[in-house]
Amino acid sequence: MTYESTRSEGSEVSEGVLERLRFRFRMLDTDGNGYLEGEDFERLAADVLEAMDEPAGSQKGRAVFAGHRRYWEGLRDALDVDGDGRISPSEYIARLGAPVEARETVADYAESLAALADRDGDGFIELGDFLTCMTALGFHRANCVTLFTRLDEAGDGRVPVDVWAATIVDYYTSASTDIPVHGLTAPAR
Repeated sequence: MTYESTRSEGSEVSEGVLERLRFRFRMLDTDGNGYLEGEDFERLAADVLEAMDEPAGSQKGRAVFAGHRRYWEGLRDALDVDGDGRISPSEYIARLGAPVEARETVADYAESLAALADRDGDGFIELGDFLTCMTALGFHRANCVTLFTRLDEAGDGRVPVDVWAATIVDYYTSASTDIPVHGLTAPAR
């Protein structure tokens, strides 16, 4: 079940999913003003590119900015109930079940981040690059190590780019707490 169907079916969102939504909101609110705005997504894109030492004007850099913009625009269009051009925490939580093409909105964002973390372009993400990317986005390092280990099914210290992109989409669209990526929300250990 994805978040676009969570509320529309009349079911309540579990406390674990609400915790993840609150964590995501705080992470995306890069200036800490209590609202999600387009500038937050631009800043987040710039921060991750800087951490990954990727020029904003490169192909990967442009894709990261475009993915972040598309994600912001999809959220704004679906969740900005009062039309003020920003999303409050209550709009984010209360309207997350509104019809939105969530997977499509998040897909560009997810694919651009996964491609960015694949620095050598071999189709795999190594642990160091994964950690650099994820901590730049605001996730706790220990939680990222745990997730990487779960995703590294071959045990070779690499995660396929497509697996990571799909996992990012799950993080932003799943109404389940029984997904590997949900652990990113846990308090730092």
